[in-house]
Amino acid sequence: MQSPYANKKMLVFSFISTLVFAAVLSFFPDYYLYLILAYFIIMPIIMARYMSKQIKEMRGPEKGKTLHEEDARELFDTDPQGGEILRVQMKQNMLGMLPLIMLLALAFTLWPIIYHLPDPWMRFIAIFAYFESYTLLNFIISKYSMKKMKEAVRPVYQYKVTNKGIHIKPFGGIKFPLKDYELRLVKESSAVDLISKKEGQPSYRIYSKRPEELYKLLRRIGGLEEA
Repeated sequence: MQSPYANKKMLVFSFISTLVFAAVLSFFPDYYLYLILAYFIIMPIIMARYMSKQIKEMRGPEKGKTLHEEDARELFDTDPQGGEILRVQMKQNMLGMLPLIMLLALAFTLWPIIYHLPDPWMRFIAIFAYFESYTLLNFIISKYSMKKMKEAVRPVYQYKVTNKGIHIKPFGGIKFPLKDYELRLVKESSAVDLISKKEGQPSYRIYSKRPEELYKLLRRIGGLEEA
């Protein structure tokens, strides 16, 4: 799922929210609690609208006619490349947490100084710069992660293939036809790789006790090319 910080509309919303937040803290501090309450009411609604379309698309394959279903967790545990897959995945996760770690670090050092600036205009500028720096860093890292996403293969071992796509359990999906993927049979790993050709779209390694059959099925109904 695409990061909100890679979406231009969400960036605009973040910019406006930061302006309001900085203005209230600087010029109307008595209304701070009302602002926080409004945030926790409005933000879930905005995020739900943003994510609803993506969630609907991801759940599409789940409603199709089941053609193949499998739970092959043990195959991932014996994959010769499993350690490398986990290492790359961990690197991606740590990269995504970097802005939050920096924000928490600054919260205990820089924030007390900013919050107690005597001049309200200086406080407004400092608070705005403080949070916008976090948003900008998130945006840069999100864009970088999207470029590298297809290189970090996601392991899939509990799934079902339907006539509408691949339903990844417990939550996730890849719709047919898969025009943005190439297909690769990896016999030594008992898996089939879906190699992404599109920036911002992940690659997948789908494990199977019958990888040749899965490979032929995906070629036949998924419209994929061999890598």
